Amino acid sequence: MAAPQIWLRSAIEAAAGCDAYPVQAPEGVAPPYVIYERTATSREQIVADTLDSPAAGTLLPPSAAISVLVFVDDYVAVWETSSAIVAALHGFAGEHEGTTIESSLVIDERDSEPVYMDGRDTPTYVVELTVEVRWS
Repeated sequence: MAAPQIWLRSAIEAAAGCDAYPVQAPEGVAPPYVIYERTATSREQIVADTLDSPAAGTLLPPSAAISVLVFVDDYVAVWETSSAIVAALHGFAGEHEGTTIESSLVIDERDSEPVYMDGRDTPTYVVELTVEVRWS
């Protein structure tokens, strides 16, 4: 089964230089790390309105909205790591392990609330990215 998450994890880990986990990190993992999860999937159908349009009922490749959370102990470093991830994901199109990534766009980047890990007095900074991936 084709799935963009396999490519996404590989691309994030290569760009960020740290581990990426689906949905949540294992207990006790220290930053830096990344968490990603698919938050929505869209399966669109073309509605033809002219003779030049594709046939009505043609299905477009699915599109997923994916949340990427970057956790790093230093504020500047979290944005440097996030920027490296954005550079790897934004505008990518290609093949990865049997999945064709038609397009990948980073559509939002923002600070998220800092978190305090168990037993630590200093915050871990978090940047949230929203990525839209269309695949087949």
